[in-house]
Amino acid sequence: MMGFSRSELKDLIEAALECNIFCFDNKFHKQKQGLAMGNRIAPVLAVIFLDHFEKPSLTSGILFYKRYIDDVFVIGTTEEDLVETLKRLNSHDANIRFTREDPGRDGFLPSLNAKTRISDGQLKGSSKARILRRQYKDLGPAHYG
Repeated sequence: MMGFSRSELKDLIEAALECNIFCFDNKFHKQKQGLAMGNRIAPVLAVIFLDHFEKPSLTSGILFYKRYIDDVFVIGTTEEDLVETLKRLNSHDANIRFTREDPGRDGFLPSLNAKTRISDGQLKGSSKARILRRQYKDLGPAHYG
């Protein structure tokens, strides 16, 4: 991989994760858990991390599943299938929590600057939406000064 051994790549990723410092309000902070927003390696690691456990979670009852980094759109065959998929996704890591969003009163589901509505079994509107979305379980500060 680009001339690096697996061991060297692992060391580089660990170094990037250990040196997870950011500046806010003219003060430097070290991230306690996860990666600071804007960290260039965060999207790649999010894709790798979610890919590791989402495939075993999508075992049945899923008609459509798409993810963009940490935003997910799922169409299940039944309400129960969606509930079970959500439970399976939430069973892998205590720090990662998927939540469910249903369409609003207008029937549209907003996601990634787009809206989608399912009508008569067909997608209407734009091409992107989400029903399940990853959220951090602990919404408290993830850094210290």
